[in-house]
Amino acid sequence: MIEANIERLWEQLIAFIEEGRVIPVIGPELLILEIDGKSTRLYTYLAEQLAKRLQIAPEADDTLNAVACRYLALGQQREDIYPALKRTIAELSPAKPPETLVKLAKIRPLKLFVTTCFDPYLVRTLNQVRYEGKDNTTVLEFYPGSSKDLPEEMDKLVGTTVFHLFGKLTAAPDYAVTDEDILEFMHELQSADTRPKLLFDALVRQDLMVIGCQLFDWLGRFFVRIGNRHRLIISKEKTDFLVGDQIRKEINLAKFLLHYSSRTKIFPLQSIEFVDELYQRWMATHPAGTDHGKPVEAMVEHVRPVEKTEPYQANVEADETKSMRSGAVFLSYAHEDEAAVLFIKNAFEKAGIEVWFDKNPSALRVGDNFKTRIKTNIEQCSLFVPIISRNTLTQERRFFRFEWKFAQECTDFYPDNRRFIMPLAIDDTPADDPNLDDYIRELHWERLQNGQCRAEFLAEIKNLQRAYRRNTE
Repeated sequence: MIEANIERLWEQLIAFIEEGRVIPVIGPELLILEIDGKSTRLYTYLAEQLAKRLQIAPEADDTLNAVACRYLALGQQREDIYPALKRTIAELSPAKPPETLVKLAKIRPLKLFVTTCFDPYLVRTLNQVRYEGKDNTTVLEFYPGSSKDLPEEMDKLVGTTVFHLFGKLTAAPDYAVTDEDILEFMHELQSADTRPKLLFDALVRQDLMVIGCQLFDWLGRFFVRIGNRHRLIISKEKTDFLVGDQIRKEINLAKFLLHYSSRTKIFPLQSIEFVDELYQRWMATHPAGTDHGKPVEAMVEHVRPVEKTEPYQANVEADETKSMRSGAVFLSYAHEDEAAVLFIKNAFEKAGIEVWFDKNPSALRVGDNFKTRIKTNIEQCSLFVPIISRNTLTQERRFFRFEWKFAQECTDFYPDNRRFIMPLAIDDTPADDPNLDDYIRELHWERLQNGQCRAEFLAEIKNLQRAYRRNTE
């Protein structure tokens, strides 16, 4: 079944991604590299090179499985195949990341990626796009006999994670190359005793976006089934999206899904076309710089400096300092860090924490009315979070200092064991920097880890906010 209402599918998918409900499952159809000056499918190239290394005569449209089968038919050992592939990838000159992977990496709410490929290009691309080349992506893999799993439930994961479902590149035969390998992996994944429990909890709860995977008829049926908690014919909990050049050819699979899995949707697009359109649609409504989940180090370094204005601006819209609901968390920051603070605000709200912050702190405002409203909000907040960065070390007159000093005055009315001011550093500003007030230097600071708010920190903020509201009811 090819879906007729493609626009409705796009609307559903974009909405699910915005809510953080989607896990992309990446297949080899997306792996197109510039090799020797030509755009080449990585796995086609690997099949050609493997045939050369194993001294097997090449054939038209060779696949890794076809080359391996011819080699094994000669009575050779399967263990020879895996180190040969590792050497082949190691000898590839550093290539520009596949554009499809770059586009997916820029869609920030996608934080857990599952791949059926063994190559390292997805991880490399995520590190380049999201972490400026640093090896900050968590990489995990499953293989028969392993005990690898997600470190914690998906909604508690911090940063970006890649899970190689069919193993990752190594010299040992611990990743899937042949059809027989895939059969063995699928057999192990069917077992509740051997499959990674936390990963499968995520797969059956979240909506899957399966792109470019080689899901031949029966393999596709098995794959869809392991991503659902109940029998497909009665499963109504979530929607999975299938996209791929091979999938579109599988008429029997499409008929099966039509009759038995109405919540599995097939996009009538090729893999590359799908990613291109997904990226265009996403960027049309989520311009660069406002993507959810963007690492804050990158934001702090690349936010365009705001042009200096006159010290005072009288024309201030009334809603810039709108009333705050009692018990919200007050974020106070230098205007240069606004992009980073928007990310922090999104992280807090996703964790169920109500937040308030001034959307335009770029100018000092005149009049007692403005100061009074800010003071009222600070007095009524559950926690005051000063955002510390190199931009807060300036000697210039800045309004955030008024907020910080008034928050310090408010602590005089609380007992000594009451946590009220909780500084959050978004860069490497030292805690003993002399340009910071003494009371800020003496407090315990939280620092972003790999550009992300730690789950433990978010949980602490949420608990303190709940406690405040219970005590004030």
